[in-house]
Amino acid sequence: MIEFADLMTGTCTNTTVYSVDSVHRFSDCVSALANGIVKNFAVDGKGKIGKITPSLSPVLLDVSPFFGILRSMSEDAYRLIAPEMTAMEALMRQVLSNADPFVDEVVRYSLQIGGKRLRPALLFLAGKTVGSIDEPHIRAAASLEFVHTATLIHDDILDGATLRRHLATFNVRWNAQIGVLAGDLLLTKALELTTKTGEMGGIRALAEACKQTCEGELRQIGAAGRFDMSTEEYRQIIAGKTAPLLACSAELGALYASASPAVIERFRFFGQKLGLAFQIIDDVLDLVGETDAAGKTLRTDLVHHKPTLPLILYLQGATEEERREVLVRIRRDDFDEQSANWVVERLDESGAVNAARKTAQQLVEEATESLTEIEGDCEAKQALAKLAQFVVSREK
Repeated sequence: MIEFADLMTGTCTNTTVYSVDSVHRFSDCVSALANGIVKNFAVDGKGKIGKITPSLSPVLLDVSPFFGILRSMSEDAYRLIAPEMTAMEALMRQVLSNADPFVDEVVRYSLQIGGKRLRPALLFLAGKTVGSIDEPHIRAAASLEFVHTATLIHDDILDGATLRRHLATFNVRWNAQIGVLAGDLLLTKALELTTKTGEMGGIRALAEACKQTCEGELRQIGAAGRFDMSTEEYRQIIAGKTAPLLACSAELGALYASASPAVIERFRFFGQKLGLAFQIIDDVLDLVGETDAAGKTLRTDLVHHKPTLPLILYLQGATEEERREVLVRIRRDDFDEQSANWVVERLDESGAVNAARKTAQQLVEEATESLTEIEGDCEAKQALAKLAQFVVSREK
């Protein structure tokens, strides 16, 4: 969290207050932040960024969600899109602000419990590779983050999870009813922001991604307990569950930068491969991750009998006796932490976990290779490659 004392330090020579919601001021706002004219900033209740003054009651921005992901890539990558990420965070808070104290508390909590800002980072880097960033990019990035956060809230309810980002999930802090409604509200806010871009291609792309995500989640629930699933069917399910929003992020970044249809499709391919790799690593970390590092409830896939790649690969290579022993343990009514540890140990020792990681790494290499076919800003492309590598090297 940026402290007020930190905001008050540094050079602030420009006294203009820039509005995130103003088309003619937006580029000035981002430029001022990028060029260090406004090195320290605050956001008032109307979403304006500018110099700290006694009359500008500041809302302190918790920028740690994207500090972590960008600086995991590199300091250079962080500097490349930090102004845009900052503007997006300001817009998200502006859009979610509500006059009702309880509604305001609920929607603001969603910003704390939401995503790593991976999708906005992907969108901005794609846009910077082939052009410049403007207001539609910021709106689209905020929309994608709203949709992603809504899916996380709803997923936590479906999985009975109690922890997310080291915080209590909505269903624990309040209840499932409030969690469902909070997620629904975020989806409506995403729709509202997207329509304001005025770009029908972007609206259609986000709508299609949302549809595929819902269908993929339903398909995964329907496949619960089907431990004879093939790796191809598993891949088809995650292609609909996680990959669509990442593919859409890269696509919209290029679309709003006025890239050609062929280039937009290459970015979509990059995002799709990245999404597949991301979900495989998510499934790996659900098994072998540490709760303290992940900051969320783990082993939920085993509890809900979801066939994930490490388990599928283990069962395919196991003897009949090994297969029966593991499945009997998973299907027990009294399946507990000790049983989960026993199963994970078998998967890890067999090499199935490492095999799943290698599959994710291969997908990332395919994604990175596709960038060579795109002409554009070399620094932004390098940052995209680092972002892709972050997906498979992360521990949460």
